[in-house]
Amino acid sequence: MFARAVICTDLSPSSESIVACAGALGVLGVREAVLAHVIDIDHADRTSFDTEASAIFSRQAEAIEQAGIRVRIDTNVGYPSYAIEQIAEQHGAGLIVIGSRGKGLFVAAFSGSVSSDLVRISTRPILLAVLSALGPSDQSSLVCGRLLSRVLFPTDLTHLSDLAFEYLLQLARQGLGTVDLLHVVDNTTKSGVDVRRGNARGRLAEMSEALLDAGANEVRVEVVVGSPDSETAQRAQSGGHSMTIMAPRCDESSEHPLGGVTHAVIQAVTSPVLLIPPGCRH
Repeated sequence: MFARAVICTDLSPSSESIVACAGALGVLGVREAVLAHVIDIDHADRTSFDTEASAIFSRQAEAIEQAGIRVRIDTNVGYPSYAIEQIAEQHGAGLIVIGSRGKGLFVAAFSGSVSSDLVRISTRPILLAVLSALGPSDQSSLVCGRLLSRVLFPTDLTHLSDLAFEYLLQLARQGLGTVDLLHVVDNTTKSGVDVRRGNARGRLAEMSEALLDAGANEVRVEVVVGSPDSETAQRAQSGGHSMTIMAPRCDESSEHPLGGVTHAVIQAVTSPVLLIPPGCRH
């Protein structure tokens, strides 16, 4: 599905888990990787790509190669989110993999807004490899190797969620284990709750059937009434999921530029998150 991926590294000890994860991404169809290092142009005068950094870069590339994935390397100086997208475009990558602490990117020179900026400008899915979920490098390959074992798919049943669902269907054809379909009926609008809940159950039943036909092993459906932010975050935080797949919104809020639900999930999630970019700034 994702034949080529860009793997972002800042060459720090934390990035070792991302590199180990990259070696297991064959489960998503990855056969080639571009190991990319970006120096923030605002800090370029204080950052040098010295002999030690070059050695780390080469060693990380070799580690991915030894895992059976062909590797290219690419370095760039620029504004991180735009430089990463440019690297992915130049190499024809179908996926970008970047680290996250749950509240933004962990890469040293990047600001916390890079992750949201990247999702908003990117034309391809982004796998946020949550560092706390990956664990140390000797465990992260196991975590990433089972990404398809149990997937959480929160949907608000909009066209953006439909876009993300198409990717979920493609993954089902590669052998999904269990899929948890979740829709939260917003209770801030009191009228028509029962009707909206019934309609949602019907839509999710159709999605469940499509996933099973595509090859998913099991699909569980849940429709609840409450706050979409808190209810979705609670399930993302509960554990047990190998990956969460969702589509951010194109909100213009400076506080939650990708939408409240996405913001809440990224803060709470205990597994990697596959974000399907909504094309906000294309």
